[in-house]
Amino acid sequence: MRAMRAFLIAFGLVAAAALVVPARSAAFSGFGPMSVSEQYGKAITFKVGLPGGAPDRLDLLIGFGIEPDSTFVAPVQASGTEASYTWDASTQYLTPNTPISYRWRATSGSVVTETAAGNLRYVDNRPGLDWHSAQMGDATVHWYGTSEAIARHFGDLTGGAVSRAQNLLGHSLDGPVDIFVYESRSDFFGALGPGAREWTGAATFPDIRTVFMWLGGGPSDYLDRALVHEVTHVVFFDATRNLYHAPPLWLNEGFAVWSERQTADSQAATVRSEVSNGLISFDAMTDAFPIGTRGSSLSYAEGATMVNRIIDTYGRTALSGITAAYRNGATDDEALRAGTGVPAAQLYADYFRSFEASEPKPISAATIGPSIVRTSPSLDSGGGSTAGPDGSPAEPAAGGSGTLVIVLIVAVAVLIGLAVLGVLVVRRRRAGGAA
Repeated sequence: MRAMRAFLIAFGLVAAAALVVPARSAAFSGFGPMSVSEQYGKAITFKVGLPGGAPDRLDLLIGFGIEPDSTFVAPVQASGTEASYTWDASTQYLTPNTPISYRWRATSGSVVTETAAGNLRYVDNRPGLDWHSAQMGDATVHWYGTSEAIARHFGDLTGGAVSRAQNLLGHSLDGPVDIFVYESRSDFFGALGPGAREWTGAATFPDIRTVFMWLGGGPSDYLDRALVHEVTHVVFFDATRNLYHAPPLWLNEGFAVWSERQTADSQAATVRSEVSNGLISFDAMTDAFPIGTRGSSLSYAEGATMVNRIIDTYGRTALSGITAAYRNGATDDEALRAGTGVPAAQLYADYFRSFEASEPKPISAATIGPSIVRTSPSLDSGGGSTAGPDGSPAEPAAGGSGTLVIVLIVAVAVLIGLAVLGVLVVRRRRAGGAA
């Protein structure tokens, strides 16, 4: 009986303890549905469900472009059974038509869990842009409003431009090209984003295989040439892409300009007219062109005439030899030699000789004179430093630094004397009081 009573008491205590133990809080048990939405120029919002609760750490991993070479990692603070992250597109500009890949990553203790990749194409969905599309060979053309006819015309031009560039560069497009046709200036520059030059009438972003055309950028013949020029950039990008470096800008732009008419006659006239003023070194046109009408136009002209010279002198297979070398990671000199058989220095020298121009030489840096450091500046009546007419230090003015030093020495001596006198007086008074 006593044993039974003891058992019942023990059971009751255990049951009571079980009632006061708090229920286990929700813990991460996996991801729920993912979603993403965007408003062009404003925000891209990523969401994911967390049905079992939040993990110890939650990250959103984002890749931008067709083949992202890096990943943007955003720590996210989960709220309940859902988490979201907003990319501020008003301050962090993204080019329209950029492919975006993303995935969520949860870390709970030592366990890491990732979702499958989600994908988004960042669309220019501003109000009034009711986009329509048509695939035409290598191109997908996009238009809104009443621009269907010209958009399809651009699609037709793309086929010929791509075919001619592929034959010369010896490489086929790695994928289709998207061409977006904008009717108004504000729509066009709103797509290009901050930093676009005010004179731009067309633009290409080869890494996302996208060309933007503005119908107000110029007359119809200019727009046709611009379309060929921009599409050629995409072919050139594919033909020379490598993990190390981009080809020189003069070669990229020169080939695009030459491709507009398959000749460089007008550009040769520009170069000849500038010989007396001095031409630009090709080494100076590797990464950027000069800003300004003369420097910019001459750079394009030299690039196009050099491409024309390479084709005429070394044959139509020369460019394919150059681009193949770039794809294999060659330096500029190695790539140019692979296509032409001569060193880059000789190629450049022969070019300038063909125009009877002096080969540009590096400009010596100007000599900078020694700096003048005033270790003891003189003081004028206003308390400021003075200098001679040539900027050299002036002689100390009367009442200047020398006088100031003497005054300070006298003042310190007086203070010391007063302090000693004070000590003597105090001692004498104490002695008198003790007597």
